Amino acid sequence: MPRKSPVRRVFIALFAVALCIFSLEAWADQDVVLVLDNSSNMQATAQAVAQAVADFVDSRGPDTRIAVIVYAKTPALQVPLTPISGASRRQVSDALRRMDYHGQLSDTAAGVGQALAEIVNHGEDHGQKSIILVADDFENLGNVAANENDIRWTMRSLVPTALYNHVRIYGITFASGAVYKTLEALTQRTGGSVFYVARGSDLAGVFQRISASMLNTDTAPMQSALGQVAPLAFPPAIAGSAIPEQFNTPLTRRNIQPTRTRWLWLIGLLALIAAFFGIYAAWNIMRHIRIPRKLMKPLVSYAEGPRAVLYDISNPNDIKRFELAERSTLLGRVAGYDPEVQYVLVKEKTVGRCHAVIERRGHSFWIMDQGSINGTFVNGERITADRALKHGDIVAIHRHEFEFMIPEYFESESTVVGAREQLSG
Repeated sequence: MPRKSPVRRVFIALFAVALCIFSLEAWADQDVVLVLDNSSNMQATAQAVAQAVADFVDSRGPDTRIAVIVYAKTPALQVPLTPISGASRRQVSDALRRMDYHGQLSDTAAGVGQALAEIVNHGEDHGQKSIILVADDFENLGNVAANENDIRWTMRSLVPTALYNHVRIYGITFASGAVYKTLEALTQRTGGSVFYVARGSDLAGVFQRISASMLNTDTAPMQSALGQVAPLAFPPAIAGSAIPEQFNTPLTRRNIQPTRTRWLWLIGLLALIAAFFGIYAAWNIMRHIRIPRKLMKPLVSYAEGPRAVLYDISNPNDIKRFELAERSTLLGRVAGYDPEVQYVLVKEKTVGRCHAVIERRGHSFWIMDQGSINGTFVNGERITADRALKHGDIVAIHRHEFEFMIPEYFESESTVVGAREQLSG
């Protein structure tokens, strides 16, 4: 019997690995965080919510890890991510019994942020991650401007965080109108869905549909059939806060059918294997060819883009320095989870969660206010549109000041001064 060549054995091994990856997709573990509104608006449906949540937890197997977060004005982690078992089911039941529905306001943005922190920091890397949000309203402190700021922060920080970590968000609401549209934008951008529930008896069916959706990562976002809600636009301050397209992930590709997606993955893996053998064959050919020394030139080092520095000058005894480069820099009260963003924190109540952003465009840096309540200022002037920054500009988010500097200007100024001193000597 002839022996198989090493290349053929490698090909068979890679093909087997590809088939294993293709077939194991359906057996991934699942991390699920339940985020439950504990405000007084939910009191009428409290019993139905408790029963539907308990039934959902009972229907999950040991491959699921569950967590429960209860929120009104502030979120509280009642059950950390725990594998489904008899003990964890009792923990969930105890958490449901402790819900008193005495809260007057609902900070849904904070609840979703707490859920993302739990699932990102403690979830399994290889598992499917989902958040199920049961909310009656999207209100923070009863202040319309603060509420709009929270929604904007949710869309610009929490949604990209969910997409980056492949977390689906599902929403269930008993309120129509603007809150439905807000949850619809939040959930469908992450590959999930929102459901308007008119009666508590419909909750069981909604949880069943969500459970079925979580079994398949390729399932397009579902459409709620339990209620007809007229399309509503966002408030003007929020309408311009769309999520940039660079946050698009496979979870948001809604027009690809599951079977077609699997074939695309398989074709991609086969193409990768073919590319490997092409590179291997080219390497075998090239190693027998001697390259003349005169053709071996060092790689060209292209100049990097402009550099800038942002100094925090609000406290003269503790001036902080922040390097500005390709990454966008977000000035605000709360840090997000996006590794492509540099977060500069200002712990003041008058500063918004996502107050202003500085980004490099070509060879200059621009600052943009993110719809903050107290405003962003450059050299004492409140900006209402994107503004290019110059060396020496004073940037203030409300009353907290920064100085924008370009290091190249320091170098050029020191060179001119040194030359003048030599001439005068």
